[in-house]
Amino acid sequence: MCRHLGYLGPPVSVAELLLDPPHSLLRQSWAPVDMRGGGTVNADGFGVGWYPQGQDIPLRYRRAVPMWTDTNLPGLARSARATGVVGAVRSATVGMPVVETACAPFTDGEWLFSHNGKVAGWPDALAGPATALPVTDLLTLDAPTDSAVLWALLRRRLRAGEDPARAVAGLVAEVADAAPGSRLNLLLTNGRVLVGTAAGHALSVLRTADAVLVSSEPCDDDPRWRAVPDGHLVVAGVSGEPSITALPVRGDHIGWGGPSDTDEDWGTMTVTEPVVDVHLTEEDARRALRGDALVGLTADPKWLPPRWFYDARGSELFERITELPEYYPTRAERAVLEAYAAEIAALTGARTLVELGSGSSEKTRLLLDALRGHGSLETFVPLDVSASALREAAGLIAADYPGLTVHGVVGDFTQHLELLPAAQPRLVAFLGGTIGNLLPTERAKFLGAVRDVLDAGEWLLLGTDLVKDPGVLVAAYDDARGVTAEFNRNVLHVLNRELDGDFPVDDFDHVARWNAEDEWIEMRLRARGETRVRLAALDLDLRFAEGEEMRTEVSAKFRRERVDTELAEAGFALTRWWTDPAGRFAVSLARAED
Repeated sequence: MCRHLGYLGPPVSVAELLLDPPHSLLRQSWAPVDMRGGGTVNADGFGVGWYPQGQDIPLRYRRAVPMWTDTNLPGLARSARATGVVGAVRSATVGMPVVETACAPFTDGEWLFSHNGKVAGWPDALAGPATALPVTDLLTLDAPTDSAVLWALLRRRLRAGEDPARAVAGLVAEVADAAPGSRLNLLLTNGRVLVGTAAGHALSVLRTADAVLVSSEPCDDDPRWRAVPDGHLVVAGVSGEPSITALPVRGDHIGWGGPSDTDEDWGTMTVTEPVVDVHLTEEDARRALRGDALVGLTADPKWLPPRWFYDARGSELFERITELPEYYPTRAERAVLEAYAAEIAALTGARTLVELGSGSSEKTRLLLDALRGHGSLETFVPLDVSASALREAAGLIAADYPGLTVHGVVGDFTQHLELLPAAQPRLVAFLGGTIGNLLPTERAKFLGAVRDVLDAGEWLLLGTDLVKDPGVLVAAYDDARGVTAEFNRNVLHVLNRELDGDFPVDDFDHVARWNAEDEWIEMRLRARGETRVRLAALDLDLRFAEGEEMRTEVSAKFRRERVDTELAEAGFALTRWWTDPAGRFAVSLARAED
C-alpha cells in the first residue's frame, strides 16, 4: 500500500508536514483512508528527505521500523526546516526485504524519489527494461526491490537530459507495457518542481498562496485539496497552478488510466507540452570548441571565450555565484524587474516574450507574470545553448503557466536569431548583463542582428551592469569563498574532458582585474610556474611561462550614454531606463525604429 507526501514552499519544520496535521503521514501509516492494494498498516520502514533553506542537495533520514516507534524522529523533524520535503512510509511487498535501504525516498544529487505500489510479476517483468541499465547501476541498487529498480531507470532518463515530467511519464509507460497490472504512484522532486502520478493508488494535491503539497491522501480538511484522477500525472511548482495530463498508457495494458469523471475539475490546469527546436547539436558545440581552442590558445596573449564555462558543473557554480553576497548583479536586476515589470508589460503589450540565453528563466517569470496580468502574452520562446537545461526550464515554465505556448530553441544567440518563432508584437529580453561578455565590435554585430529580426515597433529589453567603484566590481568577480575561482578554472576541466587535455587545473590561479581604460572586468587564469599542456584531440602542444595569463572573460560595464549610443547605432530608440535603488544595474527598454 505505502504512502508518501511532497512539499515545496517557504521554510517550514518537517514536523509541520509529517507529524502535526490531523491526517498526517504519521497517522496514514497506521490509519489510511484509502486501502487499495491490500493491507492496512505501513510498518516496514519510513524515510524523509528535505532541502534546507538555500541548499540544492537534500538531506535524508531512513529507518526500517514503524514510523511511530522511532523516538529520534520527533526531535529531528522539529529542528529540521526545509523548503522542500519528501516523506514516505512503507508496506513491504511479500518477498522483498525489510531493510533501511529499501525505504523511500531514494536520492541522487538534487533528486528525491518515492514509489507507492508494486511492479506486477516482479522481478521477471523488469528484466527487459533493466537491460538498458549499466551494470554498475544494477550492482549499486539501494536494495533488491522493484522501487529501487524503478529509481535506477528514472535516474537514467534524468541523467540523459529528459525533463522531470517527461521522464516520469515515460517510465510509467515503459513499465506498464512490460508489467501490466502494476501500481505506479511515483513522486519526484529536485526542490523546485514536484512531479507525481496517480496510477493504481490515490493522490491529492493542495495549492496554497505560497506552497504546494502532493500527498497520497489529504492531510487535513482544507477544501482546496483536489484528487488527481487515476492514470494521470501532476506537475507543480512553488508558483502557478498545478497542471494535470493523462499518462501515455493504453487502458488494455493496465487496470487504470483513461478519462476520469473528475477531469473537468482540471480544465484550467491543462499543461501545453513545450516544443523545442534544436539548431545547435552536440557535434556543433564540439566543433565550435575545437575552433575556439585552436584560435585562442595559439594567440598571443592566449584567450578563450566565456561560453565554455557553462557545462553542467559550470552552470551549477554560476548559480552559486549569483547567491554570493559580493555578487550584486542578479539581485539588483531582479529588483528592477520587480519594480517595473508591470510598466514593461503595459508599454510593450507583447504577445511573445523571447529570452536569449535563458538558463533557468527565473527572473523572466516576473515578466511572464506581468504580461499575463496585462492580458497580452501568448507565447514564450527561450533560447539557450544547452539542450538539457532548456528542456528542463521549458518544462517547468509550461507546467507553471498552463495554456502558455512554450517554444524553446537550442541555439547560439550570435547565430540563430533569424530562426526564432514568434507572434507579433515581440519583446526580446537579453538580461543578466550578458551583453557585457561581448567585445564592442561583437556587441554592434549582435544588436544589429536583433534589430534585423524585429519589425519596427517591436522591443528589446536589455540588462547592463554599470560602471562603479572598482573595489565593488573586483569583489563581485573574486569572492572570498573562491566560488568564482572554481568557476573560472572549470574551463580547464572542459578542455581536458572534451579535447583529451592534460591541463594541471590546480596549477592555475584565478585573476580578476579592472581595466579602467576599456571599463570592463577581465577574468584570467595565471600559470603558477612553467607549464606544458597537450590537447590530444587537436594534436596541439602548449607552453605557459611562469606567470603567463590566459584571458577567459571580459565583462563590460556601462554608462547610460554608451548604451544609448550603441542602441541608436543598431536602429533602436532608448525608451525607458531603470536602475535599482543603489544605481548599480540598469534595465533598458528600446523600441525598434523604422
